[in-house]
Amino acid sequence: MPPRAADRRVTPPQADPITIPSERNLRIWPPSVSEVARWCRAQKLEPIAQSAVVGPNHRERQQLAALGGVAAALVRRSGGSSALDTFPLAVQRWLADAPEPPHELVEALCKDIDDGIDPLALVYERIVSGPRRRRLGTFFTPTPVLNYVRGIVKRAPHPPRIVADPGAGVGAFTVAALRWWRNCEIHAVDVNLVTLGLLASRPDLKMPGSGIGSNSRLRVRHEDFLEWLTFRWPNLHGPRLLLGNPPYTRHQQLTAAEKASARAASGDLSPGARSGLSTYFLAASLAALGPEDSLCLLLPANWLEAHYAKSVRQRIWMNARRPTELHLFSNDLNVFPNAQVAAMIIYVGPERKRKQPLKIFRVAGDLESGFIEPTPSEVQREGVTPPSFSPRKLLASPSTAIRAIRGAEPVPLGVLAVVRRGVATGANAFFLRTKVEADALPIGSCIPAISRLRDLPGDELNRAAHADLSGRSGRCWLLNLNEDMAKNARIEELIAEGEVQGYHKGYLCRTRDPWYIVEKISVPDILIGPMGKETFRVVVNTVGATPTNTLYGLRLNRRRSGGITEEIGALASWLRSDSGQDAMRVAARSHHGDGLVKLEPGALKQVMVPWTVANLLMG
Repeated sequence: MPPRAADRRVTPPQADPITIPSERNLRIWPPSVSEVARWCRAQKLEPIAQSAVVGPNHRERQQLAALGGVAAALVRRSGGSSALDTFPLAVQRWLADAPEPPHELVEALCKDIDDGIDPLALVYERIVSGPRRRRLGTFFTPTPVLNYVRGIVKRAPHPPRIVADPGAGVGAFTVAALRWWRNCEIHAVDVNLVTLGLLASRPDLKMPGSGIGSNSRLRVRHEDFLEWLTFRWPNLHGPRLLLGNPPYTRHQQLTAAEKASARAASGDLSPGARSGLSTYFLAASLAALGPEDSLCLLLPANWLEAHYAKSVRQRIWMNARRPTELHLFSNDLNVFPNAQVAAMIIYVGPERKRKQPLKIFRVAGDLESGFIEPTPSEVQREGVTPPSFSPRKLLASPSTAIRAIRGAEPVPLGVLAVVRRGVATGANAFFLRTKVEADALPIGSCIPAISRLRDLPGDELNRAAHADLSGRSGRCWLLNLNEDMAKNARIEELIAEGEVQGYHKGYLCRTRDPWYIVEKISVPDILIGPMGKETFRVVVNTVGATPTNTLYGLRLNRRRSGGITEEIGALASWLRSDSGQDAMRVAARSHHGDGLVKLEPGALKQVMVPWTVANLLMG
């Protein structure tokens, strides 16, 4: 084991000036957590390499370097020093390269652990802000959720021989598994050497057969879980269970190499390019299950509806001999503060001889009083895979959701109208102008526009309503330039001002040539706000305003000229009606954990319009 290096203190650079809101404001920290964090800040060590723990800034990585001394002290206190050489090498180095903390600090941590608190997870949360934990998707599992999971996995017909914890973190599921099954082998797998080291150093692992030594039931693996699943999982004999809380890393934070590796591990189930890491974990786990194996994973709920997870949902639907349960937490419940996701649990059991229904549980309870398992709804897995696994779509009755009138078939909206997003300017601050600004420019260089519907008092955007927006200094005029207009001295001056502000360097602007000419679209007849809780806003666009990409536009395929025609009025009225709003809600998907639902253009095209309205539009 490398020698200790308590003298590696360095002078840090200027502290990171950015203040990021986090769940620190939502937690009640035990005194031991605050004291450990304060001691780590005071050490001023050389930071852990950024490649070792991706995400934290320089100051946070300094504190994580010091935290290794706390972990090492916990190991020595629990009498586990003889097993240190079984720790992953990177973890050994982290434990060795920090000073020893005060004895009373370690004792306070141990007391909290004995009292059922998880101070190690809280210390990590205290040191590394929530937004910077997103790169590795490090969010920890609350105890009430663990207790709920226990009720799910204990229903399995046979106890597992092997349990693997993907993205184990500080080991909430690992420690729980050691307690739930006294005769199984647990593999805790994670790329984060700090959280893995905190797990390996936990003094509450002192239970029969649960230590870290060579004959123990716990295997601590400093590896990428998807690689481990590909190369090591096949050599373990079942029944096997994949149990845990995979990392909540979003697709924007994954490198091209990481995505390629995740696709390879997922095989035929590989989700789309917009998939987050947790969905790759789910896909690869489903692909790796043997007949006796099962999985129980705590995940963000996005994959239930997102197009990128279509292959995953299809596998679950087609594998009807595996009992499958979806446990859905309320969108308003903050299961993972700062993760900004709605949470759910999926359980997939061992294969049975007969087809099993897909069970849907709407979890009741809260983080304070705990959760209870309600009576499930059941869906028979027959026919083609549904486009979404949201309850309202799985359980929606065709007779109430899409049937219009007896003896006549409804028609998809996409057959009746062109459905598309509005104009993506890439820089609304430049391209959207007030009435005063528009009047100062040459005639024809600006056209009526609209970027949000909540400022409109009525359901029609006519000349008077648009003038009212203009009078309130609304930015409702869109620069509609061409290259000939750009030769005008005032327009040249405006473009130069935009370039001084750097608008031409934005992602969308720099892909256009020239950057200041936005796409031209046909003016829509109807405007729709694609996001809402109770209703979707539907506005008739008689003024002919061009929407920005925050709105969707419908332009009828068969239309008459001038004003609100009978066809436009009939479609808008139906979309605002209870049945029209219900149809759009069925097509929508949940948006993160804020209780909102969001329509996508493709889903809006599939909204079924009753024949009484469709016939008028097609006539």
